[in-house]
Amino acid sequence: MSPEENNEISDDEYSLSELLLPNTPVVKEIKSIYEREYEYSMYLSEIEFAIAEYYYKENRSLKDNDVTYALKNIKQKRDKPISFFKKDLEISIIESLIEPLEEYPLTDHEFTLVIDYVLWVIDNRSWIPDKQAYVKWIAYVLGFFSNIEEGKYEREFKRSARKLGVSSAQVDMLLMKRDAEDFFEERGIFEGIEDQAELLDNDRTADNLETGFFLMNDDEKFDFLMNNGPDYIDLIQDYVLALKIKGDFEKIQEFYKKFIEKHEDFFPLQFIMGTAYIDKDPALANSYFEAAVKTAEKSEVIPDEMKKVLRADINQLTKLVTEESAERPEEKTDEGKKGKKKPKTVKKTSKRS
Repeated sequence: MSPEENNEISDDEYSLSELLLPNTPVVKEIKSIYEREYEYSMYLSEIEFAIAEYYYKENRSLKDNDVTYALKNIKQKRDKPISFFKKDLEISIIESLIEPLEEYPLTDHEFTLVIDYVLWVIDNRSWIPDKQAYVKWIAYVLGFFSNIEEGKYEREFKRSARKLGVSSAQVDMLLMKRDAEDFFEERGIFEGIEDQAELLDNDRTADNLETGFFLMNDDEKFDFLMNNGPDYIDLIQDYVLALKIKGDFEKIQEFYKKFIEKHEDFFPLQFIMGTAYIDKDPALANSYFEAAVKTAEKSEVIPDEMKKVLRADINQLTKLVTEESAERPEEKTDEGKKGKKKPKTVKKTSKRS
C-alpha cells in the first residue's frame, strides 16, 4: 500500500493533536499505563493490530527498529498534519487510531503514554536474538500466522527461551496466543497454563521479563540492581547481556566494580561476567569464573555438594574456553598462509567467504 493508493487521510490537514484533549493536573500525574492496560485497550489493540497486519500482509522484512522509529515519529510529530506522514507503517497506525480517538478522545499526555507502552513492549522482546522479535511475536499472538508458520515460530522461540533458563511453564505464558478481539481483555494470568506451581516459583524469569523493570531508563536500572540485585539474579543477567549486545563493556565494568564493593560475596555476578567476556576476552572470562568459585567456596551458606558441582562445571567451561582460544590464532595463521601460496580472484574469494 502506498500513501497515494487507498488512503483516505493523506490529503487531510488536521493533526492527531487536534483529536486529543487538553491535559489535566490529575492526568499529568500518571507516569505509565503499566497495570492499567485494560483502560486503554481500545487504542493499544488498534496499534498492535495495525503493526501485525502491516508486517504480515505488506512487509515481511519489517524490523523492530522500523516500528520503534515509526511510533516515536508519530509521538513526536503528532501536531503535524496527518498528510505529513509518508511511511506506510506510520499511515497504517494513524489510520487505525482516527476512529477511536474521534469517538473516545484521549488527553495529549495519555496518548504519549499509550505510545510509550507499545515501545516498552517492543523493548521487552529484545532479549530474543532476532531483529524481528516483536513483529513476529505480535503477528503470532494475534493469529496471523498459518499453522506451519506458528510451529516454526514456537520452535525458534522455545530455543531462545531455553538458552536463558526460561521454564516450559513460563514459555507457555509468553506464547499464550489469543484471538485479536480478546487480546487486551482482562483474564487470569494463569489461564491455559497447567503447571501453575512451577510458574509461581520465586525465580520467575519470564515474569521478570514482563515487569516494570523494563520501563526504567538505564540509570534507574543501574540504581535498582545496585540496591536490589541479589534478589533479582535474572534481571542482573538481562542487564549485563543487554550491555554486552550494545558493546558497552565500560558500563559493565562500572556496574561490576560498584556492585561487588556493595555485595562482595555475590558470586553469581562473577559468573555472569565470565559469560559476558567469553567471546571478547577468554582469559578475563576465566578469571571471573575462578573468582566465582573462590567466592562460593568461602561461603558457609552454600552446601559443599553444590560447591563441588559449581567447581566441576566451571572447570569444564574454562577448559572449553581455553581450547577455543588456542584454536583461533592457528586458524588465522593457516588461512593467511593459504592466501600467500596462491592469490585468489575476487570472484573466488567472495565465493569462499
